[in-house]
This record gives sequence, C-alpha cells and structure tokens, in this order.
Amino acid sequence: MRFAEDRPGNPWPNDMQISVEECWPPLITLLCVRRAGRLETDPVPRPAPEPDPGSSRRPENLDVDDAVRCWLSEWHRAWTHFDAASVAVRAPDEATQHLLDTLSDDELWQAFSTWPSDFWDSGIDRDACDRWRASMAAPVGELPEHRAVSALAAAWRAGLTTVIQLPYVGYFAHRINREHLVVSATTRRDPELYNRALES
Repeated sequence: MRFAEDRPGNPWPNDMQISVEECWPPLITLLCVRRAGRLETDPVPRPAPEPDPGSSRRPENLDVDDAVRCWLSEWHRAWTHFDAASVAVRAPDEATQHLLDTLSDDELWQAFSTWPSDFWDSGIDRDACDRWRASMAAPVGELPEHRAVSALAAAWRAGLTTVIQLPYVGYFAHRINREHLVVSATTRRDPELYNRALES
C-alpha cells in the first residue's frame, strides 16, 4: 500500500510502500490440512479460531509420523517465499542447473514451489479451507497501518517492506528477516499491539 495524497502534515512518507499479506494461501492451506488431519506440529502456533474442517477426513491409511514430517518440511519450505535471498536474480548453481536440464515442468514445480504438495489432496474439504481463508480479511474501513504510521515509517526506514498476518492466538510478532514481519490478526488490529510489534 501507498498513501496517495500529498499534503502538508501527512505522516505517511511519500515514497513508503508496504505490502500486507493478510492470509497467504500456502500457509493457510497448511494450517487447514493440519487441523483436518489432526496433526501435532509443535512449535507452530495454533490459529484462532481453528478452521472448520468441513467434510475433511484423515485418510485411513495415513502414516501420521510421515504426515507430520511432511507437514513440517512443507511449512518451512513455504516460508522461503519470504526469503530475500531467494528473489535475487542470479545464475543457477550446478545442482540447480542439473534439475533444470533433467526434470519435467511438473517435477520442477514440485521441487521449487513453496505451495503445499499433492500429498494433502486426499480427504481435504477445499471449500471449507477457502471459506476460512476468506473470513480473515480485515474489516472494511480504515486500514490498521493508518493508525500506526509513525512506527510503520520507522520500521520501513529500517528495511521493512512486508507485513504477514496469520490467525495466531493473541499477541504475536516475529521479524523473520529485515524485510518481513509476521504478526497475528489480533496484533495488527490493535493499535497498541501493532505499534509494539513494529517497534520490536
């Protein structure tokens, strides 16, 4: 987002641009399948509210230990989308070039995508997951960022470009790198908590 008006006394710096990811689909999907599969994946925080699994059912032949390992691996891989180093334009190393030369497009997608794999397609009610994701949009009205401009501008000057909102319980704030700050919906919607998160 960027404040369009240029007027005296406007606290929003003219060149400040901040992106907000309210409910990034790969992470939300993984939270949904964790709930549907009743997987224990500590220390990843629980969402509030928990997603309604709808008609989702854990497959009868699911190896739960394997599913947990797969979930945690994909959860960590999904976060690489926000790794500043991953978006730098550079020549592929030898191993990457080998994959580019030998894998099909579908195989390359599985190797490099930060989206959940087809492993989770069985037994998942996608419509229920989509409804949960849609319920997370910020209420219509003034954006939380407009109530925390001073702290937001200071964080932006220190390198912040993106705020990632997840439906975690209570106050949550974690700066995963110079450019990205993760906050809970509760944190972002409460001016005092949001200022505290931005200043941390």
